[in-house]
Formats: sequence, structure tokens, C-alpha cells
Amino acid sequence: MRIEFTAGQTKCVFIRSHLWGAARLQVGDELTTLQSAHNPGTYVSLKLLRAWERQVDGHNVRIEKRRPLLFAAFRRHTYVVFVDGTVVDSRSGFLVGSLSGTFAVA
Repeated sequence: MRIEFTAGQTKCVFIRSHLWGAARLQVGDELTTLQSAHNPGTYVSLKLLRAWERQVDGHNVRIEKRRPLLFAAFRRHTYVVFVDGTVVDSRSGFLVGSLSGTFAVA
């Protein structure tokens, strides 16, 4: 999943690999790991909602991932991006590809 948005005047890109579970946030030229594929907790979770929060250029950015209850690995997840509490983007899907390769939302 790849979502591009702006926080104030700063361009941001959220990238998450459905296959490996890694999540990253690119703010300008800086790349921050939100969720590592090397952490076992990435793969096992009973929670239906996972959220990541960061401060970007004085703005509060919150990215939420909602997963379905049953067969979550085989179904689309919903991603919602908030900037200062306002929804700026919402998408549903999963990633076909890799974090460094070509992205296609299925």
C-alpha cells in the first residue's frame, strides 16, 4: 500500500508491505520505519486496529490500519490517514510487490 499526502507544506508517503508487514513513512527525504519486518510482533496481533503517529512539520499525522476479523491475511485492509484530526486520505487494499519495487494496489 502506498499513500501520498501532505502535512502542511511537507510531502509525505506512507508505504506498507502486505507480504512482509513492514511500514515506513517518508517525510521529504527522510525515511522512518514505523513497523519492522524483523519484529515478531508485526506478524501476530489480535487487534483489529493498528495506528502509527508522528509529528511532521508541526502537524500531528496519524495513520490507521483496520483489518477484517476473519481471514485477514487474505482480505483487503483499510488505511486512513489523518492530519491534525482531519481525514486526508482513505484507501482499501493490499500490496502486490515490494517496498523497493513497483507498487500495485489490488
